[in-house]
Amino acid sequence: MSSCIGYKLGNNKPTNLQRINSVSVPIFKNETLEPRLQTLVTNATVKALQQAGTYRISKPELSDATLFATIKNISRKQLRSTRENVLKTKEIEIIIDVIFSVEENRTGKILDKGTIKGNSTSYLDSNFQLTKRQAIQLAANDLAKKISARISEGF
Repeated sequence: MSSCIGYKLGNNKPTNLQRINSVSVPIFKNETLEPRLQTLVTNATVKALQQAGTYRISKPELSDATLFATIKNISRKQLRSTRENVLKTKEIEIIIDVIFSVEENRTGKILDKGTIKGNSTSYLDSNFQLTKRQAIQLAANDLAKKISARISEGF
């Protein structure tokens, strides 16, 4: 084991979150006009935290900390257009911006906070609504993985 100096077995929580073992995740606030976006992003975040396994997800009254988040913006950007018509989108990028904070329930102290962006790219097909919804779900999953990595591993 002497060649493994600097490595640590087990979870690798950030220093400011070492005492936290369980987290409550209330539904995120949605400041965008995209309907039901808060449900998609909250569910994806809970799933990502469960998969990381660093924290137990529990009710607010039983948890050590609470993850609060607000969805500030969702934007769509054309990445590629068709050859015949530059106004017709062929590939789209969805970007979701979120600000978050992790608050210790006992003291109310903010343990971590920041801004995170999740994004996805998708080729559009004839069913635009379905393609857009799938791209939003992928962006929500990307965002959730980034939030989970930030509070579970510190990056």
